[in-house]
Amino acid sequence: MSNDKKGKKHFTIPDNEVKREENKRKFIPELVEIDFKEHGMKISEGISSIKERNNFEHNILSNDILFFQVQLPVNKIIDSRGDYERVFAENKISINAIRDPYKAIVSMKKGDMEKLEASALEYKEGTAPKSSFWQYIDEISPINNYDKKSKKLHHFQQSEVDNDVIDAQITIVPKLDNEQYAKILPHLINLVKRFNGNIESDGIYYLADHTPVIHAYLPSSAINELIEQDVILDIDITHNYNGSHQITENGLDVKKIDFYDENLDDLPIICVLDDGISFPDNIAASVVGRWVAPDINYNTSAHGTKVASRIIFGDNLADQINNKILVPKARVIDAVISDGNNVTETKIIHRIRKAVQDIKHVTTTFCLAFNDNTSSVFGEKTVSKLAFELDVLSYKEGVNFVVSMGNHKLWKDLDDINDIYNHDDARVASPAESFYSLSIGSITKDQHPDSISNINALSPFSRIGYGFANSYKPDLVYPGGNVCKRNKRCFIPKTSDMLVINSNGFITLDFGTSFSTPLAAFDLSSLQYSVIEYLNSIGDTEDSDRKAAFISRGLLSHHAISIDTMSKETTEDYNKIYGCGYGNLENAKESFLSKPTYIRYGKMNRKTKEKVGFLIPSVLSDKRKSGEKLARLTVTCLSISPVDISKGSEYLRAYIDTSLHMLNTNSKLVTKNPSQKNGRKKWSNLHHFSQDFTVFDSGDWELWLNLYTKPEILDEDEIEYILIITIESLYEEEQLDLYGEIEASNRFNVLQEISINMDVTEEN
Repeated sequence: MSNDKKGKKHFTIPDNEVKREENKRKFIPELVEIDFKEHGMKISEGISSIKERNNFEHNILSNDILFFQVQLPVNKIIDSRGDYERVFAENKISINAIRDPYKAIVSMKKGDMEKLEASALEYKEGTAPKSSFWQYIDEISPINNYDKKSKKLHHFQQSEVDNDVIDAQITIVPKLDNEQYAKILPHLINLVKRFNGNIESDGIYYLADHTPVIHAYLPSSAINELIEQDVILDIDITHNYNGSHQITENGLDVKKIDFYDENLDDLPIICVLDDGISFPDNIAASVVGRWVAPDINYNTSAHGTKVASRIIFGDNLADQINNKILVPKARVIDAVISDGNNVTETKIIHRIRKAVQDIKHVTTTFCLAFNDNTSSVFGEKTVSKLAFELDVLSYKEGVNFVVSMGNHKLWKDLDDINDIYNHDDARVASPAESFYSLSIGSITKDQHPDSISNINALSPFSRIGYGFANSYKPDLVYPGGNVCKRNKRCFIPKTSDMLVINSNGFITLDFGTSFSTPLAAFDLSSLQYSVIEYLNSIGDTEDSDRKAAFISRGLLSHHAISIDTMSKETTEDYNKIYGCGYGNLENAKESFLSKPTYIRYGKMNRKTKEKVGFLIPSVLSDKRKSGEKLARLTVTCLSISPVDISKGSEYLRAYIDTSLHMLNTNSKLVTKNPSQKNGRKKWSNLHHFSQDFTVFDSGDWELWLNLYTKPEILDEDEIEYILIITIESLYEEEQLDLYGEIEASNRFNVLQEISINMDVTEEN
């Protein structure tokens, strides 16, 4: 609430406001009612089929290892803790990948298969122990080769003409050792050549988890041959990425506009991962560095220049033109990862990895407005390889990627925005399903009779969520322009005010999530500068860049402004279109008298649950009136967990569950969470919700945190989290000073300036 006059520093929740309790977890085995003899016969038949298939023709490692598929009942999860955890570990079965939550691709040594077969025989004959793990297995069988094809590949093969050549990514079964991969890769390369395929110039590359991937051009018939290889996990069509923009009429010449170049060194820096930046000399000082991928010799700068202009000059370029002076808000690093043509997934991964390593010491904010807009990721069983790489880089390096949701063309054929909301082809495009990237959609700024979007609503072209495995996407929305159609003619309305600078040095109109994303990148970087200053002011300097990267990401989502064009829709519908809402830097940077914010950066493990205390000022409860909403509490918890692309929908390996506990009028702590888990999904790395309160008591409220992890994360392993809590007064008769009461408690850290009077006596 900027009308609270001058903003103030946020509060920090220190460790002494956190109660830690032992987290006692018990697993109670389920009783399974089953016909053991009939089920045992089914298991034995499955093992026989696996052994029969295990030969050199299907498995180059057949002398050492068998690959097969294990399926639980559909309501169970393969890698949950408890008995299912022991099913695999105690029987020396390695989970290499998860297809569905209940279905896994596994492997085991050939010698161990004999013991497994013997235990299956005992189970069938009724002589196995009552706790036999076979009762938990629904089916064991050879791998279903149909599952190896991605949704996109299936669609392509169904619509292909004359055995088209496919640009393919062949992913090898993960979690094997180097010696095994040394046997597998030459074998598969020979098969590719035998089936008239060609290995691409970038050949073999490795994902962040060391899984090998072969990039090859294959006739469709070769796909059907290759999926017979048990060592192949899946085959997908190669994602090709580019920046979407339009070639439109040149406007004003930028060289004729003055540039305000004072205090440039004080402006935040954002790295633009794109096809280059080409500015006229008068504004070139806003580009503070250039990095070019070693394998790029030429680049167009057609898209990157426009993206950079949105970062540097923001969303009010028209006002600056009218004032006849360009005023920069930020500086950029020009990181060239594209020559202006499509970039394959293989190449873009290599280039981004290298760029981050070389640039992260200058800035930790990277703007990537590239997508594969040929299809959405909806229906795929895993995230794209690029999304996975972005997540791993964010987690390991403590950097932020701000990525575009992507654009679709449905608006050219559909006449109702609601039809787009419900269309599968409008869903998020790779790599915006990345869990730790800030994925940005687009909203309009204008009302035009020939647009299907209203003012301040989703732009007609902007892709929507949810993301992979129903994760929250988009994260935020920003203005990215508008498009119209009249008598089948499509055009960009001048009223959209979506101006950029093109590579020829002219002002021009454009549209797309490529141009909403830079606005978010600026806000995030600017916010991070403020957070670093704040951390330094309270003496929290350890890993401050990493902490600031995640805190700023949390703050920007936490303080987003709600879009009020969907008041009749459910929270779920709203989130998949607008995410947390419209990002607002002013709200995120500072607290205000009637809207103070608490921040906590913490770590927790599975053995301990945390009860985080925070103060609700008494000035609020003193104003209680029957039935009137008096306060709004907003909570955001961002958990920073490892991810695993081989685990399918179980991609996220840990999350923190949140539960709000308020003081009722009897001064007793009671649970007060949103209904139906709104904003508090299980296995979501982001919990974000608001609650309005009418009747309550002031004092110490608590937010309880409980960590859930997958089996490979040890009980002692710590997971980082960012917790943000804001209290907002809804009292309309006067402005209540909530901030002052919290500050006076001296419990929550803010920088206090103190002066000390010292009497100095001169000695004779």
